[in-house]
Amino acid sequence: LLKIMSEMPADKKKSLKGWYFFDWANQAYALTVMTVIAPALMASLYNLATGTQSGDTFYAYVLTFSMIFVVLTAPALGVIADKMPVKKKLLKWYTIAGIGFTAMMGAAPYFGSQGYIILAMMYTIGTIGFTGGNVIYYSFMPYLAPKNCQDHVSSWGYAYGFMGGSLVLIFHLIILLGPFTWDTNFRLAVIFATTALWWWGFGMMMFKWTPEPEIPSNMEWKGITNATKVAYSQVFNTFKEVKKFKVLALFLVAYLLFYDGVNTIASMASAFGESVLRIDQSMNVLLLLTINIVAVPMTIVFGKLADIRGTKFALMLALVIYCFVAI
Repeated sequence: LLKIMSEMPADKKKSLKGWYFFDWANQAYALTVMTVIAPALMASLYNLATGTQSGDTFYAYVLTFSMIFVVLTAPALGVIADKMPVKKKLLKWYTIAGIGFTAMMGAAPYFGSQGYIILAMMYTIGTIGFTGGNVIYYSFMPYLAPKNCQDHVSSWGYAYGFMGGSLVLIFHLIILLGPFTWDTNFRLAVIFATTALWWWGFGMMMFKWTPEPEIPSNMEWKGITNATKVAYSQVFNTFKEVKKFKVLALFLVAYLLFYDGVNTIASMASAFGESVLRIDQSMNVLLLLTINIVAVPMTIVFGKLADIRGTKFALMLALVIYCFVAI
């Protein structure tokens, strides 16, 4: 596999590197905002405004709402990305929304008792931008390398993401704990602003280096209304046909449970630490940073394990470990 990857043309390597760096870029949002800062901050602002300790529950409702929106739109987005040469255009729209609303989250603490509502609205749109963009981002992968290299490409994409996310989180930890004269609200504003800048700066590499994939379809972009109609028509037909493909249907159900299970733990950890375990914010950040640093070599190890023993073996081993730890 390494020989195949090393023999790829220079333009293909550059295209793949641009794709890797987009994960490096947007993991700043996934790690700093979604996993560490926003859940704990939202729970804290809610607790302060209401005089309760149920901020983690409020955050769960906000996260659920944003995920429902993604669930309703993601299948149609996938259809559009597969059938029309507009992957980069869609990815750009979602990325701009995510970056813009990430930067604006820093203003939430300055709204006093209404801060948690402002943060919830900004966070919802930012998360839709991040998650919806990822649907399009992942659809690039089959066009970037040969089929037998997909495990390798996927594992290195995750490694880049964890590395980029961990580096910017270290910087944010310095801002939180450093000997600056700034108040806490200003520190948080700086964290949200630099997250947006990191996402924008490194994300641009994909838009510059990774071309729009050539797809075997003659469908043209005729506006959002036409694209939406075509997409949901295809989604409806797929649901009618899926019962003919029992293995695929079972896989989709299993993936739903797997994806939501992993993401629920990752997304709720910080809010749980803030509201239930009462962990200090800096300790919360250190714990989650440690997890992501450990994840960097493990993505590569499990990628190599998939090459040697097969993807299913590597996945099942990871799931057994994860289920044990979750319990």
